[in-house]
Amino acid sequence: MDVATELFVQQGYAATSLVDIARGSGVATRTLYQHFGDKEAIFREVIFARDSGAAVEPPTLEADDTLFLALRRAGQYAYAVTYRDNAIGLMRLMIAESTRFPEFMASVATSIFVRFRRNFEKLFIELENAGLVPAGNHARSAELFSDLMLGSNPIMVYTNWSAAVPSDTDLEERVEFFILGRFSATVARTSRTKKAKLKP
Repeated sequence: MDVATELFVQQGYAATSLVDIARGSGVATRTLYQHFGDKEAIFREVIFARDSGAAVEPPTLEADDTLFLALRRAGQYAYAVTYRDNAIGLMRLMIAESTRFPEFMASVATSIFVRFRRNFEKLFIELENAGLVPAGNHARSAELFSDLMLGSNPIMVYTNWSAAVPSDTDLEERVEFFILGRFSATVARTSRTKKAKLKP
């Protein structure tokens, strides 16, 4: 799988053969057929592995967190998931092959984004339970938060039009802007001082 992933990312689907994958893996081509099937089956396994990978732990509320600290860590999670070298390579591959496998790529991409935003939604529920944010539509908060944290930058990176990853200063500005815009000036005023009250 590692060899197949590297070859697909570097060369694309069309230019990668089963022979290339077998040679790089040190196995016979028939072994690949027995375990995976044809090239398309291996490719789908590579993309499914991208979808199911959990290399970055989702954000959770910690003792003595303030709203600002919790959301800054959530923003760091968003950046870590989005800008890992492996994620960038696989997203470029998914974009490049989306016309060859449109329904498959749409299904995988939808699954990725639903789970990504669900991790933020869980955090906003924790923040409400800890008295740091008011009750509300946390699914919508998760959507707004992820969109504000990432903006147009991922597509610029994935298409190789820009290599710039947002800075820590940029992240903090976005977190402050989100808190003020989503929750009010009252919440924003205490976002760096009021600590979470975690229930035992």
